[in-house]
Amino acid sequence: MPQHSPGEAGDTAPSAEACREYFRKLTAGVAVVTACGANGWSASTASTVTSVSLAPPVILCCLSQGSDTLATIRNARRFAVHLLADHQGDIADRCSRLPSGSSRLTDLQDEVRLIHGAPTIPGTLAVSWCDLHSITEVGDHVVVYGQLSSVHVSHGRPLLWHDRSYRALDTGVESVVTRL
Repeated sequence: MPQHSPGEAGDTAPSAEACREYFRKLTAGVAVVTACGANGWSASTASTVTSVSLAPPVILCCLSQGSDTLATIRNARRFAVHLLADHQGDIADRCSRLPSGSSRLTDLQDEVRLIHGAPTIPGTLAVSWCDLHSITEVGDHVVVYGQLSSVHVSHGRPLLWHDRSYRALDTGVESVVTRL
């Protein structure tokens, strides 16, 4: 039971730590956004990706203000969004923890191919190739909107991010969701 209701007199804005704790409880599919520019390939992990519109088909992803991938997308105006499969946590780590730039894809260079103008990682759950639709700056991140020009969808389970850990769908959970 809450100690007080939102909106009571004396409420103040939540602390950054309280917001971080709240954000950690969000569950999201894990994606890698890739682009190709004058400085080579760029890749970043994103846990904020969602559909925006079907007509025209538009998705959004959020990247940090200083992201090399964001700079590459702004220049190239094309990018790919890979929805990772549950066995691809190593790729998510590589694209979020290694120094930015082409080095994030170095270990995969024999597998990654340039398709529709963007580096494409094989074996992902799904990938969309996008033309830059628009960009909106929000706080320390940028919302990148991409209009889908092509998609490829495979079979499997998504890699999920929840409470600072990768997760996979449980078979029991999946069957419950199917019955609803």
